[in-house]
Amino acid sequence: MEKYAVPNKLPAEEISILAQRRSRIRREANQWVRKPLPENRKTKFCKPEFFIADCRKAERDAKRIKRNFLKTGVELKNPDIQHGRLILVFRHRGKYIANKEVMHILAKLGLPYKRRAVLLKLTEGVHAMLKMVEPWVIWGYPNITTVRELLYKYGLFTPENGEKGPKKIPIASNKLVEDKFGHLGIICVEDLLHELLTVGPNFFKVTKILHTFELRSPADGWKTARRGKLRSLGGEAGFRGEEINEFFKRLL
Repeated sequence: MEKYAVPNKLPAEEISILAQRRSRIRREANQWVRKPLPENRKTKFCKPEFFIADCRKAERDAKRIKRNFLKTGVELKNPDIQHGRLILVFRHRGKYIANKEVMHILAKLGLPYKRRAVLLKLTEGVHAMLKMVEPWVIWGYPNITTVRELLYKYGLFTPENGEKGPKKIPIASNKLVEDKFGHLGIICVEDLLHELLTVGPNFFKVTKILHTFELRSPADGWKTARRGKLRSLGGEAGFRGEEINEFFKRLL
């Protein structure tokens, strides 16, 4: 009978699965709690020369924008520009820009931060905005290989209105794509890729949910230090056409 007796005390060892579950729940709960700023944080002192330099940069950008449009007009004419095509825009510089109008246009294009890329349909309005922020962006026509690698490696969804959870959802399966775009006839990543490449009828609905691509600087570094100059003048910025695919091979 002794071998069937119930011990007087339960084992004190903690079950690892339950311990991991509790720690995971605690970690997820603390993820959305905003930590208060330290009280002893020092305020940064800026010299007057800093503000004067910002004002001069903002005036210089405003004059550049005005000069470009006085020279070419609002309707920008370039034989290499084909309106209606898919373009890939990458913001390669400019962590802080003094000109508020330039910052507003970059945010409107979906590029509020440095080293971000976005897929857009080239229209006259988008072309005009790209001309205004030309020193800070690199853009051109992506091919199927570039867009596929962007989706598979850096593709993220932005939660729609009313959805709770993380701010960015990785494209991890075809099931997730079907849940997002099944009502549009898009049930897998290849359907999503086709809609983007052909700039289909649901292009704007797709890109509204598709988060901007968070990339890095080229692995082999920049070819020139004059990143704000146009490519035609020996810099990195501006329109590249089909050559943007070679550039993105160094990013992805």
